[in-house]
Amino acid sequence: MATTQTTGKTQPARPVLFASLPTIKVIEPPKGSFSTRNDQWCLTYCSQNVSGRIHSKAPWCRSVCIRKVFSHEVRNILQFQSHHDIGPDGKARYPLPPEGQPLHLPRYLGGKPIEDPEHGRRAPEDTKFWDEGWYFWKTTNFLGVYSSISQMQNNLERQVRQEESKQTKRKQWLEYQEFLKTGEAPTMENKWMGPVVPPNFGPDAAPDSLLVPLPLETDPLLQPLYQLLAPAQHSVQLFRDNLAEGNYRKFALRVWDKALTGEPFTLASRACSFGYEQWKNKSKESDDDDKEKES
Repeated sequence: MATTQTTGKTQPARPVLFASLPTIKVIEPPKGSFSTRNDQWCLTYCSQNVSGRIHSKAPWCRSVCIRKVFSHEVRNILQFQSHHDIGPDGKARYPLPPEGQPLHLPRYLGGKPIEDPEHGRRAPEDTKFWDEGWYFWKTTNFLGVYSSISQMQNNLERQVRQEESKQTKRKQWLEYQEFLKTGEAPTMENKWMGPVVPPNFGPDAAPDSLLVPLPLETDPLLQPLYQLLAPAQHSVQLFRDNLAEGNYRKFALRVWDKALTGEPFTLASRACSFGYEQWKNKSKESDDDDKEKES
């Protein structure tokens, strides 16, 4: 008895439509606090010479930076919500470093003198805070260069905390120096006891640095120019008003009407007669003076 075997062939899979065509992938970069976009660029140059190394002098440094502050750094948005001290404008109140405050800015860039030079008091509304946009920073101090580079790894909140901590420690070190000048011994009654002393953070680099928003706030620079041109602006405005009201046209018509009468001729004749009389009297007085000198 013969058995028949059926051999079945596997059908090939049906190809997917457009599977062999090249595709385009659209990848959207992360936004907010996870963005990989650059926001700060710095150019730094430092030099040193033999004499500076022998006498332990600070190197000669110059540094400029451009920084952009994004919206998520000062606002609470959906992808990034961690700001707490929010002002009336809905923005976080992170104070600018000392070199960006009016106390250290020149007058033509919005700087304001302190109200009390002895104690360094200033009005609270004079404090400037970070805002979204572009900023320009420069320094001529090597400590400022180091501080700027070290702060590039921190966000605005950590930068503000580190700056406050640094200012507090620098103030403690200055107080400790004043205590040493008194010659008193450390006791339990004062806070300067034990071998641990406040660290020296060096001089403040803020007087040699500058931080300003872009575009520059140059209103105080142009204010004297506005005051100088105020009279000219007022004169031009009066000219425009008189021209619009037709006063100059009325004046021209009156001059033309007067020119057709005999009054201009009479006025010119009287002026010539008066001038002739004055010249004749002056000539007579000079002749009399000459006769008196001869006699």
